[in-house]
Amino acid sequence: MTSRRIGSWEVLISRRPLSSADLASRYDAVSGSWERTARRFQLEAAYQEPLLTSQVATVLKQVGPQARILDCGIGNGSLSIALDSILTGPVEYHGIDTSAEMLVQASSTMQHAGLRAHLKQADVLSLPYDDQSFDVVMAAHVLEHLPDPQRALKEMIRVLKPGGMVFVCVTRHSLFGVLVQFRWRTWAITEQQGVAWLHDCQLADVGYQPVYLGSCAGVASTAFWARRPQ
Repeated sequence: MTSRRIGSWEVLISRRPLSSADLASRYDAVSGSWERTARRFQLEAAYQEPLLTSQVATVLKQVGPQARILDCGIGNGSLSIALDSILTGPVEYHGIDTSAEMLVQASSTMQHAGLRAHLKQADVLSLPYDDQSFDVVMAAHVLEHLPDPQRALKEMIRVLKPGGMVFVCVTRHSLFGVLVQFRWRTWAITEQQGVAWLHDCQLADVGYQPVYLGSCAGVASTAFWARRPQ
């Protein structure tokens, strides 16, 4: 929200985030071209470096082949595919998205990459899973779309097992970020905000790293991660 005083008047301008239904409709509309978008921004390569830094792979290796991963707002599966590329053993992938058409894209893209995922149409604000169900819960460019990102983060942590890790990428302040915000009505989340949210959720080993999204976007995102204490 911004405000400006004009004499005795104060003018307030606020931006309303898109509703879940509006987001689903918009992503349904762009789903057919999303694979090209992912390639243009080199999403799979972009996510690999912060995933390696976060030590998510180490956590999953300790759990073993029964490890379960939830990708919230899975899109075409780029984040899950990036994670799988740095793992040395099998894991079980689950994914949700509000867009039915994006789930079709995720199924196709992940199968092409050799991955099988359990996919559901659902909202990250109300995940259809029991408490403490997953070893890693992650989301790429989802939280900044929502009217209450912290509520979504808490819901992600609800389904995270003790000792498990949460990993999220969000749009940061940049010229490209402004374009994204204008197109999708997203928030630009600062490093300080992201770290504070994770600490407010009583998480440990909080870390973050800028994410480079290819030459046409530059350093337009930040990856955050943390562990749920045992």
